[in-house]
Amino acid sequence: MELKLDLPIEPKKSLFRVVIGIFFFLIAIFRIIVEKNLKPFDWFYSGIFALAGIVHFVEGLGFPFERLFGKAYVLINTEFISLKASVFDKKQFVNWNEIQSINCRINNLIINKTDNTILNINLSKFEYF
Repeated sequence: MELKLDLPIEPKKSLFRVVIGIFFFLIAIFRIIVEKNLKPFDWFYSGIFALAGIVHFVEGLGFPFERLFGKAYVLINTEFISLKASVFDKKQFVNWNEIQSINCRINNLIINKTDNTILNINLSKFEYF
């Protein structure tokens, strides 16, 4: 038996977000093309507009933007428990035969291992639920 959850929830497809993304991106490109002498600040905010446009466009198509940076998941099977709370967090992994006890507290799982180490899993880091 296996539990496998892919945590970044896919956003709903949205035509409005796709249009906003294209609009932001075109404003940024138009600003760069039309103006000949751009100052560093102009490049900066045009880049921010272009980046915001790309994010809105990608998420409007129904693809979570976080997935470009990595995966967040929960994987529990008969051999091990593997957790990664967000795309930027480190993976937490423990074999079932290394577990002595599991204590469940509010927003915390405390796993006592057979080698007397403790693995503390903060459930509030799982922002996708």
